[in-house]
Amino acid sequence: MQQTHLNGHCLVPVKTSTKAAHVNMMTDTIIANMPPEGLRSIMRGLLGTDPSMTKKLNELATKYLTESQSASTPTLFRTSSCGSAPKPALFQTQGRYRCLMGCGYGFETVKILTDVIRQTEHLSWDEREKEGQDLLDALATIDGDIVQAMTAIQKEILATSGIRKMSSSEVTILADLSAALRTCKDLAGAEGKEFVFERGFSSLLRLKGFPSPKIISATPRSGAFGSGKSALETFKLGSATVPRMFMGLWQFSSPSWGTASKSKINADFRKHVDAGFTAYDMADHYGDAEVTFGGFRSSQHDADKIYCATKWAVFEPIEASKEVAEANITERLTNVAAQEIELLQFHWQDYDNHQFVEAARFIAEDPRVRNLGLCNFDTKHMDEILESGVEAVSNQVQFSLIDLRPTFKMLHSCRKYNVKLLTYGSLCGGFLAEKWLGKPVPGLFDEKMTPSHRKASESRVPILKSVGQKYGSSVSNVAVRWVLDHDYVGAVIIGARMGISENIEDNLKVFSFKLDEDDKASIQAVLDRSKAREVFETMGDCGAEYRQ
Repeated sequence: MQQTHLNGHCLVPVKTSTKAAHVNMMTDTIIANMPPEGLRSIMRGLLGTDPSMTKKLNELATKYLTESQSASTPTLFRTSSCGSAPKPALFQTQGRYRCLMGCGYGFETVKILTDVIRQTEHLSWDEREKEGQDLLDALATIDGDIVQAMTAIQKEILATSGIRKMSSSEVTILADLSAALRTCKDLAGAEGKEFVFERGFSSLLRLKGFPSPKIISATPRSGAFGSGKSALETFKLGSATVPRMFMGLWQFSSPSWGTASKSKINADFRKHVDAGFTAYDMADHYGDAEVTFGGFRSSQHDADKIYCATKWAVFEPIEASKEVAEANITERLTNVAAQEIELLQFHWQDYDNHQFVEAARFIAEDPRVRNLGLCNFDTKHMDEILESGVEAVSNQVQFSLIDLRPTFKMLHSCRKYNVKLLTYGSLCGGFLAEKWLGKPVPGLFDEKMTPSHRKASESRVPILKSVGQKYGSSVSNVAVRWVLDHDYVGAVIIGARMGISENIEDNLKVFSFKLDEDDKASIQAVLDRSKAREVFETMGDCGAEYRQ
């Protein structure tokens, strides 16, 4: 077979020694007739059981994209007296460049995106009409794609010694994108319209090294981040008092979670803050989550009451040093437009590289970081950091009625060192909800299955429904309340799809009741029949799923 590589930023096939195996007729019949959603589920299953296939998938996908590329970008929009609208070719083109992004070809993606953006320059719409809103929604997805492309490029130019210098052809590609975006911005300003690619343009300017936004917080931030108007419970996390429910911004890491305009996103942020949701979880690799959050918070009258928990995630080998840590912290501060990070959560991928202890120490000793947290550390390596004298106030891990791993080892260390868990996955991707009541546990290839669902060994939904009826609350409310009722849990992180959908009222109901001893006993009776210890022994301790 052939692989491909970038030659002057063109995808060029090259010979490899890899041999293609024969696909027999019956297997090919399956491939030819299986519905697309079935093939996707099967592929996810294969990759989940054999992660080494991921590299081969990327090679074959790149080869396909190379051989099927067209000479030019087709017409993507139609315009009539009623305004402009996207054509099917837009969504096909988006699918193509998103695949390129997935294969790691950020610059190739940008070349196509630039053509797409140039076709938007003279579109017309009336945002009061449904057709106008539909067009704006489509343009918002392009904006999200630009953000994601900048993330892909950031990874593409990352070297073990830091960020490599871009080649002249790479700079030209980004300059072309910048010019197309600048033209759209100028036209929007002249017509008095909202610039629909604000997030993408901001991400590009940062990547290119344009002047960073001014750091606006000149005074120390508050120590209390709760809202006096809200029913949310609070707890002490290091030097701060924060709500027991954080809003998770992983939506920004991929357009597949949905995307929206900057104005809609900011409006939803404000709605959440007004309801008392003043703590937000994000990361350096969640697209433009930090930048968008920072832009929102810095413009608010109550900015000092809005709490930022972000991350430094080290996935690739680095040489840990004070300078490297300081540079990353500076980048986080620039992105969130502040002089201090309330909570910087640290993820280290390779435990065999014991520099993680020193790296954690560098973070904890930086005066610009109020508190150090950990992310997806198992008990053994969390203890190694804590026993070295480094103080960490939290560890972010999965914890739910399906994934009980923190209850085996992690809880003892949390109590010993006063570490609070910030938990995610507590609803198992929506599995713990009324819609599953009375339904069998879905199979591996169910079209509605997510990675979280695949961890389930049996349904907990009926007992949660029963308990919820007692308090007028939902299955999801009870599932979250159960996690919060563990003394070593500080807060639950609930995903927020800003500008797309919100569940503020339902989330607030979590704090309208507490489980009594009968409730806990009923739930525990179900858990006692589960295979929780088997899951723990098979998957490993907290965070092991990311290091298989």
